[in-house]
Amino acid sequence: MTQGFTRPFTPTGIGSIAHPLPWKFAGDLLLIHFRADPEALARYLPAPLESLDDSGECFLWSPKLTCHPVDMDPAAMDPAQTGYNVCVIGIPAKLDGKPTMFSAFQWCDKDWLIVLSWFIGATSKGGDFHETSRHPLIGRIGSPLDGALGHPIRRTVSRFGDRVVDMSYTPEREIAMDDLSFYTALLPLTGMRHMPDITIPPRGKPAVHDLVQQIMRDTSFGTPTAGSASLVFGEGPNEELWPIQPVETIGGYSIPMTMILEGIRVVHDYNAD
Repeated sequence: MTQGFTRPFTPTGIGSIAHPLPWKFAGDLLLIHFRADPEALARYLPAPLESLDDSGECFLWSPKLTCHPVDMDPAAMDPAQTGYNVCVIGIPAKLDGKPTMFSAFQWCDKDWLIVLSWFIGATSKGGDFHETSRHPLIGRIGSPLDGALGHPIRRTVSRFGDRVVDMSYTPEREIAMDDLSFYTALLPLTGMRHMPDITIPPRGKPAVHDLVQQIMRDTSFGTPTAGSASLVFGEGPNEELWPIQPVETIGGYSIPMTMILEGIRVVHDYNAD
């Protein structure tokens, strides 16, 4: 008899690509607030989601996250299972008249996170991540790579050898979480789960098709910073970001945060329509 949380199922379940939720997470959320063509953004929103407004405001965030399942000792895990890089584009929207954000694009650098993200409606693609290396002590010998205020950080995401996202951020000042209400008021993030119908003969509906929101607890924040930022999207062969190319970068932020991801709740079931 086989068992596990995800395929592949094995006699002990150890072979599953992902471990059951809940998981613990922590990281510094590099957030970029930008503006794009509002009509283009609206075309990426599936009904019943609607545009929040016509401002064209949008968000990209890209943390390097530390994580592990709640019931597992991270010391017993392979180090590659205890963290990942991710990049997300969230489009502000309304669902039943309430503000939210739609998880339109996501990239990550771990196979197990690709699977887990599709389960929670985030639909990751694989990508290669690079970030300006930094260490607080290097400032003692005159280098700007210490991560201090006023010193820039650049982060890139590539896929199939093509640059997909190129972002930079220069932290300039400490702020309070209340100063980020323009972002936090749009949470929780809304994602879409979809498993197409590929049966022969067709059954007529996807096996799974819904909108979901993540359920988190024990969320807390460190001291965020704010500053200037830049953001450019590439035109890779398996991407479609050029219609929402940033026309203005409003600002950049770094938000230290931690939380426990419990699971999801379904907020709209297309198969029930």
